[in-house]
Parts: sequence; C-alpha cells; structure tokens
Amino acid sequence: MSSNNKYIIQAAGLGAIAGLRTTFAPAIASHYLSRHPNAAISNSKLSFIQSPVTAIITKILSAGEIVGDKLPTTPDRIAFPQILGRIGSGMFVGATIYKANKQSLLTGALVGGASALAASFAAFYLRRYIDKLPHVKDAVTGAVEDVIAIGSGIALLSK
Repeated sequence: MSSNNKYIIQAAGLGAIAGLRTTFAPAIASHYLSRHPNAAISNSKLSFIQSPVTAIITKILSAGEIVGDKLPTTPDRIAFPQILGRIGSGMFVGATIYKANKQSLLTGALVGGASALAASFAAFYLRRYIDKLPHVKDAVTGAVEDVIAIGSGIALLSK
C-alpha cells in the first residue's frame, strides 16, 4: 500500500470509528501519538493531541461515553446534536492524520467527517436490524461495537 493510500485509509477509518463512538477516534489517535510523536504535528496547533494528559482525558471521556450510551434517555446517534459531534470528531481525527503526513488539513477533515457521517447512519441501521433478531441483547451488540471500534483503530494506526 502506498503511503498516500495509508493516510487516506487511516483518516477514513478513524472517521468511521468516530461514527461508531464519538470519543473513541480522538482517544485512539491521542494514545498512539502520545507514544509515537509526529514532528509535523508537534509544530502545529494540533500538538496537544500528542500529550499524555490528552491521551488520559480522551480515554476518560470514552469511558463516560460507553456508560452514557447505555442510558435509556440517550438519543440516537443520528439525532442532530449527536451526529454533529460524530462528524466533528471525524473531521478532527482526519485533519490530524493528514497533518501528520504533511497534507491538507481541509482534505483530511472532509475525509474524516464524511466517513463519520456514513458510519453513523450505517451503524445505526445495522444495530436497529441486529437488535430485532431473536436472542440478541442491545448491551451485547453495543459491547461488540465497542470492541470493533477499538480494535480497528489500533490496527489502523499500528501499520
């Protein structure tokens, strides 16, 4: 895979993870970048993402999101405020990946945001379908979704 394809795939992949869980994509990116700092990011306004403190904070936010997602009053991921957060998260991680590769922040933001939007709707309707199957529990489906999001993010950045 060429390096050009690698960062497109990473930005789109992390954007999709943001579509599954808003805070997971920044947490995964921050975790990785705090252990593998990138010079292109170090000299930018995005440098905070490489901080160990940011990595801890984003992980705490992710744990809170997991708990909050299980509450019966939590709106659907495609509801207006939630979808904006997911798109914003995807845009942020997409821009970060593109900046790390000395590419356009705007292009990275568009790739990540579009991917987050698509993944939000895809995951919403897939979960809706799966949760209607016999013997399927919503909490189990959510846990599987969390594992997929975390595992995919780690795999995307470790290549």
